Amino acid sequence: MQIRLVTPTQFLCVISILSFLFIGTARSDDSNAAFQTIPILDRIVFSTQSWGELGIDACAHAPGKEPMKLQVGDEVYEKGLGHHANGEILFDLGGDCASFETSVGVQKQAQNQGSVIFKVRVDGEEVFDSGLMRESDPLKEIRIPVEGAFDLELIVEDGGDGITCDCANWINPVLTAASKEARARAKRQRFDAAPYARMVTWDPERMDGARSNRVQEFARDEVFLESPVVYRGRGYEVPVWGEGTGCIGLQWAERRLLKKLAIHFSDRVDAPPADRIHVQYWAGESPWQGEWKPLEGAIEVEGPSIVLSWDAKDHPDLARKGTEKVRWIFPVSKQGSFVQQFDAWTQSHCETTDLRLEAAEGVTASTCEVLIYNGSIFPSNEIDPLQRIVWRPSQPLLLRVLNTVPRPWKSDQTNLCFSFANGGCAVSVEDVKKNKSVFVRDAGIFVSLIDSEETLKSIDLATSGRRTILDQVRDAPDQTFKQAMEHVHNPIQDLGPMMLSLACDNRKFVAHRDGGIEFNRVDDLPGTIWGGQWKGSCWIRPSVRGLGEVTRRLDGGWTPLPVLAGEANGATYTQRTFVAPLGERRGESPWLFEKPLCVTEWRFENPTDSSVEVVFDLSFSVKDATPSLSLKNDKVWVEVEGKPLAFVRFGGSSGLQVSNEGSTLRWRGDLDARSQIEIVCLTPGWEATPSELEEASESDELANRTKEYWEGVLAPAMKVRIPDPFLENVIRASQVHCLLAARNDRSDGSIAAWIASDRYGPLESEAHSVILGMDRMGHEEFATRSLDYFIKQYNDAGYLTTGYTLMGTGWHLWTLAEHFDLRRNREWLESVAPEVARVCEWISDQLEKTKRLDPSGKPLPEYGLMPPGVVADWNRFLYRFVFQAHYYAGLHDAAEALAEIGNSSASALLESASEFKSNILRAYRWSVARTPAFELRTGCWSSSDPSALYCFGPMGEVFPGEDGNRSWCYDVELGAHHLIPTGVIDPHSTEAEAMINHLEDFQFFQSGMGEYPRERNEADRFNLGGFAKVQPYYCRIADIYALRDEVKPFIRSYFNAIPTLLSREILSFWEHFHNIAAWNKTHETGWFLSQTRTMFLMERGGELWLAPFVTNNWLMDGMEVSIENAPTHFGPVDYRLISSVNQGFIDAIIEPPKRNPPESIVLRVRHPEGKPIKTVRVGDRDWKDFDREKETIRLTPGEKAIHVRVEY
Repeated sequence: MQIRLVTPTQFLCVISILSFLFIGTARSDDSNAAFQTIPILDRIVFSTQSWGELGIDACAHAPGKEPMKLQVGDEVYEKGLGHHANGEILFDLGGDCASFETSVGVQKQAQNQGSVIFKVRVDGEEVFDSGLMRESDPLKEIRIPVEGAFDLELIVEDGGDGITCDCANWINPVLTAASKEARARAKRQRFDAAPYARMVTWDPERMDGARSNRVQEFARDEVFLESPVVYRGRGYEVPVWGEGTGCIGLQWAERRLLKKLAIHFSDRVDAPPADRIHVQYWAGESPWQGEWKPLEGAIEVEGPSIVLSWDAKDHPDLARKGTEKVRWIFPVSKQGSFVQQFDAWTQSHCETTDLRLEAAEGVTASTCEVLIYNGSIFPSNEIDPLQRIVWRPSQPLLLRVLNTVPRPWKSDQTNLCFSFANGGCAVSVEDVKKNKSVFVRDAGIFVSLIDSEETLKSIDLATSGRRTILDQVRDAPDQTFKQAMEHVHNPIQDLGPMMLSLACDNRKFVAHRDGGIEFNRVDDLPGTIWGGQWKGSCWIRPSVRGLGEVTRRLDGGWTPLPVLAGEANGATYTQRTFVAPLGERRGESPWLFEKPLCVTEWRFENPTDSSVEVVFDLSFSVKDATPSLSLKNDKVWVEVEGKPLAFVRFGGSSGLQVSNEGSTLRWRGDLDARSQIEIVCLTPGWEATPSELEEASESDELANRTKEYWEGVLAPAMKVRIPDPFLENVIRASQVHCLLAARNDRSDGSIAAWIASDRYGPLESEAHSVILGMDRMGHEEFATRSLDYFIKQYNDAGYLTTGYTLMGTGWHLWTLAEHFDLRRNREWLESVAPEVARVCEWISDQLEKTKRLDPSGKPLPEYGLMPPGVVADWNRFLYRFVFQAHYYAGLHDAAEALAEIGNSSASALLESASEFKSNILRAYRWSVARTPAFELRTGCWSSSDPSALYCFGPMGEVFPGEDGNRSWCYDVELGAHHLIPTGVIDPHSTEAEAMINHLEDFQFFQSGMGEYPRERNEADRFNLGGFAKVQPYYCRIADIYALRDEVKPFIRSYFNAIPTLLSREILSFWEHFHNIAAWNKTHETGWFLSQTRTMFLMERGGELWLAPFVTNNWLMDGMEVSIENAPTHFGPVDYRLISSVNQGFIDAIIEPPKRNPPESIVLRVRHPEGKPIKTVRVGDRDWKDFDREKETIRLTPGEKAIHVRVEY
């Protein structure tokens, strides 16, 4: 470190430099200030983009990949910034720049798809808009005066068609320096973040964080790596570690982009020698994941105060990402050392704002505590700045605040936090300045600029008649599946391969859309690491000369026999592939056979009166081996290392000649008029003998056997008959796809519920949506065996993981409890109860690890929560509420199930779950009171719904660019709304209403990953809203609507989500939009099946609801909805709805459950024209217990079938 004594005046100066690389060179002669250039990268303080990383003198590029050179048109440029839409680069001008010059253009790429808009803002004011630019457009030159300005923002937006190839280049950017006089006039106060940190100490010898990874439990002493330091008398007494080493520092809730630090000792005697001081900052993914790094710089000493400043290029990670904590380490004498305060100046600047606070008439609290975060309150000119005040809401309050100037990163954002006895909310000063006022209607808080013409009364009147998206959906007609498919589906989703096998078998074959068949010669293992991907070592590849566009469908509409069809030189061409069950059933399995046979048949048919040419090749390849072909008459043996790989037989037109060349079979010649040729390839999934294959049945017989097999597999399940044949097939096929993706453990018959056909394996988290969806659709055996697979995976510590997360432990218990609730299989639960109770007790033990009090004796916000962790790909540890929610649901529901069988652990576990719920609610409401409200479509605002503790704003703004620029979706797919379906938050509460409105009014309209740009969403709100925009089925909005009995919103969300991921050809779901990532992603399929069951029936306490969300479009005259063998808590139920609305009535026939009958059955029957119920007859009796508004009839179940006629 450099040591320099300075004057008090110098001590107060703020030094600001951020330097990575240099694009220009600064001149030292200030007389030529107009021509002096500033190294532009010195001034970058923040950058973000929706794809890749910022290119320095290169195009934007994926991390770790070699970037292209900057090129616009035919010209290549040496200097510039390669940006990507949607993105922003912020420069700190500091008031000492005169002008900014650059040229803008879209990067030339082979696809010629890029389209962007370049914008420039100076101190928040837009000064340049390029308009829409494409790759073919020439450069546009810019020269902008910036004298006296502090912020320069370079912005790129997509052209309204998504972000594909939207590489935006800022060519030869130059900043020129202002004159000395201009620089002297421009001054701004830096923001000091120290008052908003906790004063703590750490073991100075420990340089790392928690030593557990994403799938290990926290050690008891690593949840809190720090210890609090309390102010006493002379100041904060510096804790001493080891042989007289003091360590004290600051820890924030969020990352801070620091510029300079200072420590102020109580007196000079307390201050250590400057050359004995070591300052360190934390670098890593989270406060628990990372390491301490030395913060080298220049030390300035003034009396008892020591200031540290540094050159940002020496600490690029600190400059780019910031830090959550810093510490000072120095020797302490026996007399001890006391610190009065710290300073921690950040990249942000400060300004003052005059505000007016008012409370609406509905606010009854006599007092309200107003806390300011990242700022100060000046109630009057005579009073020193305060951090909190007490306000009487019955009277308006005028106050001046010191707040930070708005920045793209939100860690320094100034928030006013309002706390009442029963809750609270927060308002961002930035939002008030931007909108002139903010009215948080559900909290009754109104904040405005003091000179704003808007008043509480005027805003209340102006917004009261406006409607949210949810309001509009409630008033709209039912969404239809046809309309959703027309508006939402992208044809590219139809592509992709299909995995084939018997149900849950380990011998897999993959049929590709180009006709190729991929497979292995050995069985798959039931489990695999979550980062793996399925690959076959063997291929069968057909090639057809002259083949045009092909179509693909499932034979029979839903059975797993994909059929390719096309035309080649006038001949019709089809290929059908399937896996047939041969041999004996295997063990006690209801699905597995000893000899699974993959059958692929190719047919060429000539429908004309003259011959047509056919040229067809069939190639065989095996990794690390060469197949040998033996052609004899109309049969071909394909062997590898002396063992059969495949057997080919063919017959038909004599006009074609067949030959083999190497590993390829060739058919050549003319196909006779009105004739056909059939070629069949049999690929065994066992070590077959030649005679077994030669004796195999004809392909049509094998196909019929396969169809009968799958009819039998689905026979015990719930049967759905609806007026939409396509959706009915999707429902059937989805069950099949879950069975196709699953593998089995041959040692005990348990099932590994893979979450996709081709990768990830049976993840301990997502696999449970597959189990739940299949269980709710009636696949009891599948669900039981799948749960058994995970129960045996419990580790010695008492939790479940297959290598992805710990959240799956809670998810698993939650699913297990519902399985018992549906099946009431006491014998099964009793057999696994000791293990289930052991995992529940592990959860209770983890909750003890966070039970820490603050120095005043109050619980910390995280008190009694599960230690932090991950929930999906993003590796950052956080106290996420979705994480807490799944653990609560698992603990509570499993404990209730254990209580039903009299398990001795149940009582204590239920008590632990009750306390856990209270602690989650306390932590959530504490966060709501500190996280800024969000704006609704009505123009008023609503209390926030933070996704994680200590995250006081949107994830995408607090953690920009993380998780591959997907951090924003953790407020949506994995946001706080999960607290509702898991039973933590009442679905009818104002908190739930806020969550729903945030999703519907804002989150669902953001640009999706790979599809659905924001502009398109806004232009078609009804059809392109109602679903999340990265992985729709992670979001539980449909389940929340079901809990609230919101009929039309449920129907819209259910229908709109399906087309986003569905292949219309093979009826499987992708993981993401635009064919991104895994195919046949059964995690998505499982939630679809679960929602499907909810559409037709659900339990509500002691009531069984039938047809609760059946669309009225399925009850037009002559239509019928039929449900058979649907599993419920009360036992299986059947019902039919038969519409005769042209005659004025709809009939219902119900076979009620008899195992443990419900208190009542509630039937919903909705007239297609919305007509109210006139009368109801049950059997031969008039029935009065119905609700016209809700369109429901309450029935009393009995032993016999119930016949209901609803008249209109």
